[in-house]
Amino acid sequence: MRLIAQQGDRRFWFLRLKPPYDTAIPDFGTPFVAIVLACDPTIAPDIQAAISAELVAKDCRYVLAWGVDSSSWDDSVDWAFTATDPEFNPPNDRMVMTTCHDDETIDDVICFALKSTNFGLHKFHDYLALMIGNSSEIESDVLSAIRSKLITP
Repeated sequence: MRLIAQQGDRRFWFLRLKPPYDTAIPDFGTPFVAIVLACDPTIAPDIQAAISAELVAKDCRYVLAWGVDSSSWDDSVDWAFTATDPEFNPPNDRMVMTTCHDDETIDDVICFALKSTNFGLHKFHDYLALMIGNSSEIESDVLSAIRSKLITP
């Protein structure tokens, strides 16, 4: 994981997960926002579910899904959150918001993450661009969009 840009107390991180997808999601110590950049059309549903569960376990409170079959990521995180309670009814104070951004540009998704993800008592400081799979073109676009919105460290 690497820090891409920072402005005040807001930090934007980048992490690429590649098969076999055994890299751990970082623990920021506070709730955070994740942009899941789905670049692997062959990812197995059980691996997707495990990554989603880890995001929820590490206190990710807002997930923006973009890329290949992004709506499945949105659903997968919703299921992971619901499964945190044995009655499938977790408390609202642990809510994980999810959005799907199928037809949007990377730039629009980064803008949305920075301007529209705070909710309730949540004012996020850490943002994680989580690339699932590999695409040097998408990675370049993401890093460029992040750097254009925040000051580079």
